[in-house]
Amino acid sequence: MTERVVHLRGGGISVALGVGDVVRLLYWGPALPDGVDEAGLRGALPPSGLDAPMVPPLLPVSGWGFWGQPALSGRHATGGWAPRLRVASVDASTTRARIDHVAEDGSLAVALTLDLDTETGVLRADAEVVNRAAEPYRLDWCAALCLPLPAWLEEALVSEGTYIREFQERRVALGMGVLLRENRRGRTSHDAFPGLVLGERGFGAAQGTICGFHLGWSGNHRLSVETRPDGTRIVQLGELLHPGEVVLAPGEAYRTPPAYAALAEDGLNGLMARTHAHVRRRILPRQPMPPRPVHLNIWEAIYFGHERGALLDLIDRAARVGVERFVIDDGWFHGRVNERAGLGDWWPDAGKYPDGLAPIADAVRTRGMDFGLWVEPENVNPDSDLFRAHPDWILELPQAADPARPPAPWRQYVLDLGRAEVADYLFEKIDALLRPGAIAYLKWDMNRDIAPAAVGGEPAWGRHVRALYALIDRLRTAHPDVEIETCASGGGRADWGILERTERVWASDSNDAHDRLAIQRGFGLFFPPEVMGAHVGRERCTVTGRRNDLGFRAAVALFGHMGVEWDIRALDDSELADLAAWIALHKRHRALLHGGRSVRLDLDGVESTGHGVVSEDRRNALFLVARLVTKPVPIVTRLPGLDPEGTYVLRVPEPVPEGALPWGRESPPLGGRMLGFAGVRVALGRPDTAVVFEVERVG
Repeated sequence: MTERVVHLRGGGISVALGVGDVVRLLYWGPALPDGVDEAGLRGALPPSGLDAPMVPPLLPVSGWGFWGQPALSGRHATGGWAPRLRVASVDASTTRARIDHVAEDGSLAVALTLDLDTETGVLRADAEVVNRAAEPYRLDWCAALCLPLPAWLEEALVSEGTYIREFQERRVALGMGVLLRENRRGRTSHDAFPGLVLGERGFGAAQGTICGFHLGWSGNHRLSVETRPDGTRIVQLGELLHPGEVVLAPGEAYRTPPAYAALAEDGLNGLMARTHAHVRRRILPRQPMPPRPVHLNIWEAIYFGHERGALLDLIDRAARVGVERFVIDDGWFHGRVNERAGLGDWWPDAGKYPDGLAPIADAVRTRGMDFGLWVEPENVNPDSDLFRAHPDWILELPQAADPARPPAPWRQYVLDLGRAEVADYLFEKIDALLRPGAIAYLKWDMNRDIAPAAVGGEPAWGRHVRALYALIDRLRTAHPDVEIETCASGGGRADWGILERTERVWASDSNDAHDRLAIQRGFGLFFPPEVMGAHVGRERCTVTGRRNDLGFRAAVALFGHMGVEWDIRALDDSELADLAAWIALHKRHRALLHGGRSVRLDLDGVESTGHGVVSEDRRNALFLVARLVTKPVPIVTRLPGLDPEGTYVLRVPEPVPEGALPWGRESPPLGGRMLGFAGVRVALGRPDTAVVFEVERVG
């Protein structure tokens, strides 16, 4: 087949593909002008004939003699592990291309779909494999996206972490071999977020050409960067499959989760501009999102001790400080006295709520707030009516291959959502809670890894994720106005796949403002502020024991979907007024925070850190500068994103340490060019102190 060029354009980005026997990436970068010499693009690369040196195609397979990691791996029962896939047809428009491949022996068909967003320039890709043989095909791997990239992308930024310390960033110098990031926990995971950034050496907040990649999938995944001897980097993203997890019967198909790629020439801030815009316009289930209501979650106020008087007191005080949504967390349902009992029995506990949830919901709504509720539908405790009635409803464990052996004594098991009767039971119970119309919001938690997971002795991780998506989709169809938050022991299930079905992400179970700065910084690479649950917690953090004053805790929570998770019954009138002032500040800037352009300040994240949001018209901005360690030296930081030709005034809405700023609470008029080049000096010497700047253009 004679090679031709397919050129996709959108959002200031061009993707040029050379299509012949195989399809190759000729160009991915800033938009090429109309009339570009596409023959020149094609001529600059070697041909893709079978006996010629070959630039890696978008679907490299072993059948063409490709010696790297193939984008497709599997086999039929009688062989066929190295198919020779040829392009059979191409269906392309200005922004979308579907490229169909067929094996030379007709046993397989693989379709690659690329979709370039017209507004954000984010590339979405997936692949579909169809078994055309008369025997089963065991699929071991299929990349949703496989891109060859240039050698000058020398550094990777990966996101890793643990429970209560999610989204920690680490830089990796790329060299020969493979950078491999895998997750086998069944949910997105705390330790291996399915995203990475590649960039030229030394890229930063506002400088360097970079590429960002993300897999929109809430289960097991694999991301790899393979460096060839010529320096070319090959990036692959896809669902990690266990042996025998996907076996395609004749005529059966498998579709990968979607993978996303974004490119920016102005560093991490440029990447965030694209990823945030894409989430807002293409991923979230509502566009535009309604204003994000300030939350109060009762968990760290009362834990399992649900008592009517305490709840009514919290409701009253929440309304006084400006809270807009009151959320009942764990402990409300039948038999839930601790974490080892009750999961699966989704109706109000008669001892705690003798008249059901309606009286509390009515009290919340009477005070002008929405009512929200915590659920964990995927799990069941052995000490529950559900488990006693249906012990066979759980996903199998390794020893379950022997029916005579009981399951391991874990505090909770994962239900097999792929069974229709299990999904129907959960839908009916949650639907019964939602049907009266009092509940506006569900916090959907998942407090264990899905490992191991089997059905009929075969792996079932992907089955669970797809069944979870189907259950949430079913509930959203029945209750389209109910919002859902994704939580999995904090940030264990945060990705664009679950975000297509939810409006909020609980980024971490830690409310420690010091740790939250790094957590929220890493989270913000692929998620905009309005989906990030960020709460003002206790003065002494429950999970770390660190103490921080209200000003620091509130300043950190200010830049997300703000909430409170604190027993505010103990606050006096002065303390309640201080909290109310911070909530009012968030509301005053909510449209900016949740609709503007997020930026990082070019600080090291070790001694100091900072970030901000700038309005689209660059007339207003809000910035935070924070000191993380003891160091009696001013922090000097540039304020990015302002109009260099504009004049601005900086105001500090809350008191700051004496001498922290040369002008006190309000600056004289300052030039945007000066603020963007020379920056400001902030004299914060003590650890865990911060300054918030309101920036307004005055000329």
